[in-house]
This record gives sequence, structure tokens and C-alpha cells, in this order.
Amino acid sequence: MLNPKVLQPAERVRTESVPPRRWAVAHGRSAAEETECVLATDAEREGGPVRGLRPHIAVVLMESPGTGGSDPLYEESVVLVYATDEADARKRAERRARSRETSYLNDRGETVSWSLKRVVDVSAALDEDLTQDADLYARHFRDYGAYERFEPLLSGEEL
Repeated sequence: MLNPKVLQPAERVRTESVPPRRWAVAHGRSAAEETECVLATDAEREGGPVRGLRPHIAVVLMESPGTGGSDPLYEESVVLVYATDEADARKRAERRARSRETSYLNDRGETVSWSLKRVVDVSAALDEDLTQDADLYARHFRDYGAYERFEPLLSGEEL
């Protein structure tokens, strides 16, 4: 088993100049191992738990308005942040999402842009011990037909 104490804190890995996959490779880990490991915080590497920080899950909605008459495209991301409370977690999730906002030219020379549409939900992780299998987040709904129409993976539809 990999020792999670050698990994960088999630916030630092994601926001510094070294992309997380490159960081994982540079430290002798595959990208898959990097995502499967628990990322230790500075205090944990120094031998103690971080007081007051809990894992929180945020659901973030990004939007690309479409190019050349195409429909908009949305991306829903589920992100893990460590925070003292839900308000702090919301701020951290929004900051992470804003750092992903971008524009670029596609292969047809059209400008594609992605921007934060909304932080949809933030809640404490269902399990706090993320060193093993854990439940992270759950949501409930009543209209399965609407969910089926919304979720392309249920019908095998490609994006």
C-alpha cells in the first residue's frame, strides 16, 4: 500500500505550477495511484491530525456556451475540499472552479470557453475517514424519467 503521508496536500497539488498528473509521475506514482491515495495535509505529514478541517464534497457546474451555433455544454464536477465548515468549503470550491475557467481555439479556429456557472451543492463528506473505501456524497430525487433524460450514460448516448 502507498504511504499517503508523502503526498502533497490536495489544494497545493492542484493550484501550484505543477499539474497533478505530472506531480504524480515525478514522485513515482501513476495518475491512477495519485487519485486513489488520500492526500495528506501539512499537519498530518508532521505527525498530527489537522484540527477543525473536515472533508467536504462540492458539486460544481461549469458552462461552455457553444460555438458555431452548437448548443451549450455543461460539466458537473464533484470535488473534495478540506474546510472548517460548509461556508469555507463553498469558498474553496468556488476558488478551485474559477481557477479552471479558460478559453482556447478548437481545431476549427472557434473560441471555446469554460466558466463557472454555479456551485450547486456543498456538504460534509458522509464518511470522514478517506483512507479506505468511503461514502462521499448522496442526493435524492423523485423524477426518474427526468434523471434518465438528463443523464446520457444511462442510455449510452455519447456527448
